[in-house]
Amino acid sequence: MKKFDSVELFKKRFSAYTDELNKYLRYMFNDHLLFVLIIGIGAGIFYYADWVKHIKPSFPAIPLMVVLLTASLCFASMVSLLKRPDTVYLTVKETEMLRYFERAKRVTTLLQSYVFAIVLLVAMPMYTAVTGYSYGRFIGLIIMLFLLKAWNVYVGFETAKLDNNDSTWLFFRVLATAVMVYLLLAFSFLWTIPVVLLALFASYYLLHEQAKGKVLRFEYLVDKEEARMNRFYRLVNLFTDVPHLKGTVRRRSYLDFLYKPIPYAKRKTFAYLFSRTFVRTNEYIGLYIRLTIIALILLIFVQGFYLNIIFSLLFIYLTGFQFIPMLRHFDGQMMLQLYPIQDAIRNRSFIHFIRILLVFQALLFGIVGIAQNGSIGGLAILGINLVFVIAFSFLYIPFRVKRIYQ
Repeated sequence: MKKFDSVELFKKRFSAYTDELNKYLRYMFNDHLLFVLIIGIGAGIFYYADWVKHIKPSFPAIPLMVVLLTASLCFASMVSLLKRPDTVYLTVKETEMLRYFERAKRVTTLLQSYVFAIVLLVAMPMYTAVTGYSYGRFIGLIIMLFLLKAWNVYVGFETAKLDNNDSTWLFFRVLATAVMVYLLLAFSFLWTIPVVLLALFASYYLLHEQAKGKVLRFEYLVDKEEARMNRFYRLVNLFTDVPHLKGTVRRRSYLDFLYKPIPYAKRKTFAYLFSRTFVRTNEYIGLYIRLTIIALILLIFVQGFYLNIIFSLLFIYLTGFQFIPMLRHFDGQMMLQLYPIQDAIRNRSFIHFIRILLVFQALLFGIVGIAQNGSIGGLAILGINLVFVIAFSFLYIPFRVKRIYQ
């Protein structure tokens, strides 16, 4: 009988995980999204550079960086790659699984390091402009932040053996991380690096000793892993169908007025169906509300006529693009095949439904544009938004719908 090898098990699971990750990332970062991201990032860099030139020394750059870096270091689950049956079959192999979890901790630290690295890279111009420190601190900061990330991962694993409330240990990690990040950003490396290193090793040693001999909570780790993967699947579901993800439905009778005006007619069957699905399905209505709110926040707090146009068009495009997969939402429903309705009617109803969603967004963004840029500038933004919606819904969406059913 072949001896159980936990390292080989992790390698197989990690290989399957990376294959799945690459498959879904190809759907997410397609040519259209990359084009929009390039435009959005380019505009953001241009205005951010101009803002940094005029930033005031009193701007709270360090507190802002502490919040962002602490969030990027603390709020992420370990990539354990555990599955539900492991709670039965691998619990008795806890000793042999120690090498498995060692690999998991290393992989987690490496895979999630890009988040704080991006935050630090973006914040460095603001940081140097306000504090007067040189860009040479970037090397020291990135190394220390990597150690802080490893500390969070390893401490998070040790606390999985303890019975204390999870929120208590999360609060401890957040508070400790925030203090150490603040020390590294605000003061000289000559004394902050030794102090932070001493705090990291001492706290981990004490926690490791406290957890020694405790049984690992496999159920807890599996729940965390499933929650982590579900978050990823929900993100991917914005771009393509995910078999692993089950949508949640709610009645929401208080929103019935939204589709009451739809007449009772054969040609309006799918118009009613798409509207009803949008209101009842959390994934669709949640996506629309999130994108609209994020866009409104950006438009309210980011000043500038041209920047308002860019963000308005960007979020109208993202909304329309991410709702296109909804056309195939009912493909698995065999009863719909009995409907004596032509595919052309279904497609027209879907395109009209998307057009209504985008027009509503265009009107909201136009109202914000009027409040920020006056009547003439705001009406120009509204007009540009509506022209874009017309072009998008009459040209691009029909082209995509035709490709879907080719």
